[in-house]
Amino acid sequence: MLPLLIALDLAMLFGRSTWWIGVWPEASAAAQLPAFFFGILLGGGAAWTAGRVHRAGTTEQLAAAMQPRWRIELPVWLSSLIFGLIAYVPGVALAFIVSAPDAGPGFLWPSYLLLGACLITLSVSIGHLAGKLWQSRFIPPIAVAVCLFGQVMVPPIRFYVLSGHVQAEVSPSALITRFTLTLLLTAMALTLPPRQVVRDAGWRLNTAPIRGIAAAMLFSGLATVVTAGPLLVARPAPADPLCSDESPRVCVWPENRKYLGTIDAMVARLVALPNGMLKLPDTFYERGLRDASVPEAGSDFQILAGPVSVPFFLSSAVTARTVPDCEVPQDVEQQFSHEVFRLDAYLQVRTFGNAAALGEGGGPPGVDIKEIVQVIHLPESGQADWIKDRLTAIRQIGANCHG
Repeated sequence: MLPLLIALDLAMLFGRSTWWIGVWPEASAAAQLPAFFFGILLGGGAAWTAGRVHRAGTTEQLAAAMQPRWRIELPVWLSSLIFGLIAYVPGVALAFIVSAPDAGPGFLWPSYLLLGACLITLSVSIGHLAGKLWQSRFIPPIAVAVCLFGQVMVPPIRFYVLSGHVQAEVSPSALITRFTLTLLLTAMALTLPPRQVVRDAGWRLNTAPIRGIAAAMLFSGLATVVTAGPLLVARPAPADPLCSDESPRVCVWPENRKYLGTIDAMVARLVALPNGMLKLPDTFYERGLRDASVPEAGSDFQILAGPVSVPFFLSSAVTARTVPDCEVPQDVEQQFSHEVFRLDAYLQVRTFGNAAALGEGGGPPGVDIKEIVQVIHLPESGQADWIKDRLTAIRQIGANCHG
């Protein structure tokens, strides 16, 4: 089963996407995410292993043993945990190896890696506890799947993140409460006796009060996790962001250093247009580098799943400065929007270098992508004339608009 878990780990790491490579927080988040998927298999395996006492009929012998129950069950639980951690390590190591050349100084963020290890431990403990409480061969794996998939439906108790944008980090309080809940479940898995333990031929120990106390503690632990706040919180902006030397400048978070040259080249394609018809800001900032209260911060670009998302933000920033900011009369609103959308689609394609910038949706509504591609292949002077026509049409249609 170990090769299967390792294969699943690596498949989830590289099979979803590879744009996280070279960005430390993104690589860290990508390395922890497979723990959620193979945690289900791991929890099921732990349930099967813990349930051997039922299948072998040794429940009474364990109950009568002189050693504390946790000391007897600890090796069983620990073997499942080590099994999962061994499967987790190769993905973490490869995430570091492939990211190091482009990510610059730094390392994988420990908070994300601890989150993954915490989820693995949680999966093993839930599985171990379910396998011990139910004699059925099917209920324990189902219980594990329900508990883990339940996190998808209840975000406040999630033990995983889908991505690690540079603007965010794992909340210390959220991580501590999740770690505490994991320890609580682990203690329950190791010490909680089955629903009825036979001490001798004529006397049974009713474990209902013990289970009630454990349930109350578990509820308190879950409540603490929920009240600890979101798993990811905003990071403070760096004092010295990484900026290009050209004008207009491009400034990114230091962790996104691998994108600086690419985005700088995008801006250069806009600057290369003749006649200075477009109004560009002095600096293009990545989201989060400026305080949200700054009027133009809303148009700052964000890197989502690689640089393909950036042209949309750059185009929006340029369009907002170039196109008149006013309320257009309702009878010409559709015509005005169509011209603005055509210009916006062109700027996105021009910025990125091809129509892939418009994504699978094909760009703004009503825009003829074939026309935009034809314009992109015109000489610079031809593209400048097309832009001039769009701006002229926009100003004519919006001549009577009011602010």
